[in-house]
Amino acid sequence: MNSLYAYSLFPVIAVSLLLFFTVLLRQRGSLGLAAYCGSTALWSLNLLMAFSPSETLSEFGLRMSAIGAFVVAGYLHAAYDLTDQDDYRLLWVAYAAAAAITVAGVAVPGLLYDPVSLAAGPFFWPAMALAVGASAFPFWHLARAYGDADDARKKQLHILFAAGCVGYLGAWSNATLLAYDVVLPYGLFLVLASLLILTRLVQSMQKRADRRIFERSLLYSALAAFLSAGFLFGALVFLSDATGPMLRDYGLGAFFLLCMAALAFEPVRQHLQEAIGRKLSGDKAQTTELAEALADQEERADQAARLAELGSFTSAIAHEVRNPLGVISAYVSILERQGADEETVDDLRAQIDRASEFLDDLLNYGRPSPLELRMVRLADTIDLAISSATAGLEEEMPDDVQWKRDLESPELTLESDQRQLLQVFVILFENALLAVRDAECREIHIAARSDEDQLRISVEDSGPGIANAVGERLFEPFVTSRKREGKSQGTGLGLAIARSVIERHGGNISASSAELGGARFEIMLPRHQNVLAAATAARTAAGETSDKSIATPQTESQ
Repeated sequence: MNSLYAYSLFPVIAVSLLLFFTVLLRQRGSLGLAAYCGSTALWSLNLLMAFSPSETLSEFGLRMSAIGAFVVAGYLHAAYDLTDQDDYRLLWVAYAAAAAITVAGVAVPGLLYDPVSLAAGPFFWPAMALAVGASAFPFWHLARAYGDADDARKKQLHILFAAGCVGYLGAWSNATLLAYDVVLPYGLFLVLASLLILTRLVQSMQKRADRRIFERSLLYSALAAFLSAGFLFGALVFLSDATGPMLRDYGLGAFFLLCMAALAFEPVRQHLQEAIGRKLSGDKAQTTELAEALADQEERADQAARLAELGSFTSAIAHEVRNPLGVISAYVSILERQGADEETVDDLRAQIDRASEFLDDLLNYGRPSPLELRMVRLADTIDLAISSATAGLEEEMPDDVQWKRDLESPELTLESDQRQLLQVFVILFENALLAVRDAECREIHIAARSDEDQLRISVEDSGPGIANAVGERLFEPFVTSRKREGKSQGTGLGLAIARSVIERHGGNISASSAELGGARFEIMLPRHQNVLAAATAARTAAGETSDKSIATPQTESQ
């Protein structure tokens, strides 16, 4: 057997096992991706055994070589999960077919490869044709889901499609080369590349904080595997004599194999270490919890630094603009007393008011107020926000807007700054009201559900939906699809302020298409703010905070 070919199998096995254990232990809702990586690892391992000098291992590997059929079924499973399929019957057929092919290979050795010459067996080319045909199904599902997917999901579909194309090409070329007794690792390099592409898919399916933890976990796994292999290799060398087989025959190859083996099972070691540590230490934080806390604190520190810089910038702008506005306002009053045209004076004052409101929103975004936390009743806050949004747009709105509230319980509470949370709801409700203003059916649905220690709140409208031109940048400042003239001019600061408030509460906000046909905004908020609550309590005890009544905020919607 070509030694380069053997060495090329080890990283494929190691990386596929690393992804399999990582996805299985740390990534929910990705069973298909785990099945694909696990079946790739088994196929590579049996391929390695098929070319082993040991007759027993070689025979076992040849008998199990048909297990590669599960790679095709696993990829179909991953495509089903990513495209949110409801009917999994075709998938079970694929798994049943893979099992039948594997059993046939075990029962009748030599179906794929001749046991002596390793040339193509009688079932080799039919199996290849079947694999090529079966690969069309997952690609078809990915292509069909692409048109209706949002930008984030399209990126994931791209990655899975690319990984499948590269992986299939590698597996097919490897099998074909072996059938003609060409033992070269070119196909294995492509399989390894497809696995590396899949790491991007795993990253894209995680939240930003979880993604950072995943990246660091992979880095630390590689470092831990390298150090563990180095220690074990050094111990083996020390215990053997300088002319022993460890140094003479294997050298750095042995170190490479040890490193790959340690890397493959590093997620399992971490998981077992945390499980045992949790049993022994009770409720004390383990490695994952500490890593999550560290990533969260670093993200908060980065955000605080950016906000501090932005706050200084917006303060300077507000100061430089407010002074001329004051002068202009004074001259407008003089013009009014001198008998200037009343309509002209009103237009000038409207523009001054608009500029002042813009400066207020700019300061609100650039210099956010500290959170003043207390337990807030969600239903009361939503009712007050509906009243505020309706009153603010009363002159522009028809009377037949239908509000539908679907709260899991009227007693739902969360720890938050009620004034700032109210501001978020007013921004979303004003946007929804303006969206349904010209619609035939004017409906706005508000729903809230508790999910363990989280609250999921959604706001849907029956308007025209989110414009494609602003879809990707919807929560960025100064992005709006509304006109710049009229009574409801848009500056695009509203949703940027809403995102800032939600993220400072430890939550997130997202936008998508609604079942009503318009826009759907979903907010995830923790029900308790442990760290921030303690800080607020400390400031209150020191007399640095005071109670503030809830007032209707001046907001600028999308």
